[in-house]
Amino acid sequence: MKLRRHLGIAVLAAGSLSASAYGQSFYWNTASTQSQAMGGAYVPSSDNALDAMAANPAGLTSLNRPVLNASVSTIFARGSFSNSVNTNAPMTTSPGVVPYGAFAMPLGHSRFSFGLSFVPELASVSDWQYADAPGALGVTYGMQEQKAAILSGRSAAGVGFRVNSHLSFGATLGVDYNSNTLHTSYIFQNQPTLQGTKTLLDLHTNGTGWNGSLGVLASPTSKLQLSLAWKSRTVINSTGTATGDASALFSALGAGSAPSTFTYSAAVQNVLPQSWLAGASWNLNPRWLLAFQTNWVNWGSSFVTLPVTLTNGTNAVINSVVGSPTLVDGVPLNWKDQYSFHTGAEHVVTERGALRFGYSYQSNPVPSSTLTPLTAAIMSHQLSAGYVYRVGKSRFEAAYGFAFRASQSVGTSGLQAGEYNNSTVKVGTQALTLGFTHVF
Repeated sequence: MKLRRHLGIAVLAAGSLSASAYGQSFYWNTASTQSQAMGGAYVPSSDNALDAMAANPAGLTSLNRPVLNASVSTIFARGSFSNSVNTNAPMTTSPGVVPYGAFAMPLGHSRFSFGLSFVPELASVSDWQYADAPGALGVTYGMQEQKAAILSGRSAAGVGFRVNSHLSFGATLGVDYNSNTLHTSYIFQNQPTLQGTKTLLDLHTNGTGWNGSLGVLASPTSKLQLSLAWKSRTVINSTGTATGDASALFSALGAGSAPSTFTYSAAVQNVLPQSWLAGASWNLNPRWLLAFQTNWVNWGSSFVTLPVTLTNGTNAVINSVVGSPTLVDGVPLNWKDQYSFHTGAEHVVTERGALRFGYSYQSNPVPSSTLTPLTAAIMSHQLSAGYVYRVGKSRFEAAYGFAFRASQSVGTSGLQAGEYNNSTVKVGTQALTLGFTHVF
């Protein structure tokens, strides 16, 4: 359960990370350095294979020669957490590095184009240092590192088909590899016997799942392009191990002399949501390009509850109390569907160089009733800027994103034990991305 919850939590808190890096929610729909600099908006072009694979595969038909895109983002997070026993406890997450790339090409003189890509869909690490508040029976594990990490990368193949000069279609099929880590003082939420009790937990799982995307690209005029794309939800069954120590709980129950450590086999099913995007790009004149985009992410049907199953438990006391070596738990999330809006511009300043800048807004999918420091994907407003320099057939790019620090407070938490009652989480991020493109 902890895994599942922290999985979502990790996704969220680091969602903050990816949010600033990509000018959108942490569930990425665009990926190129260009889109990051332009507020997360996708612009179809003859040298943008990465966004075509990540955002709208119909954009593959915009390529007229083989193209290689490669980028790397460095993400910086900042934040603080306050509750009954902490005042502005810091987020201690180290800067993270996220690589991605794509290669695509038209297939001869046909109407088809083909592409391959690797794009991170979720890449978050949420690392905090704060005191564990007393919970049920007064149990506390003192000062603890509270860490959740979720990494999900998508390898995909795609094809685009040009109907005519005004209309194209595209599709991708991808496999997501997912790795989850959770290190925290975990509160059981709905396991009948252990509900509300707390133990230290260290969980690691990994697995894979399949998904696909479809896209349409229309060009009513030579200056205007309209984009519509859908990405399916992804079901990932991950397995691994969970270890921990229930010493403080055993002491509170008068069983302090009993062995308190445990090991389980862990199984978690992660569901990443389906999403839609719709956008437009307009070449206002030879020097100005404008782009607009809106996204919808169906968290409301994906992150309702995060379930986890622990089997083959090794602690005799826990097995005896529960009546089984298996534990099944689930953490309520009750996320809401998320909407985001993106706008960006590119201005050609020299024959080889151009400036980019953008703004994005996204709604907060996390209700305060289930908010924790590990689920704080709460940022709304982000600014971005970048520069591109062209040398021959190559292009060198840089983008910088700044997500303003957002704050969200909890009155009465919907989670067990009341440890997050009257708490406040503040989170913000910055990201620097460097990219390289070569047209063959």
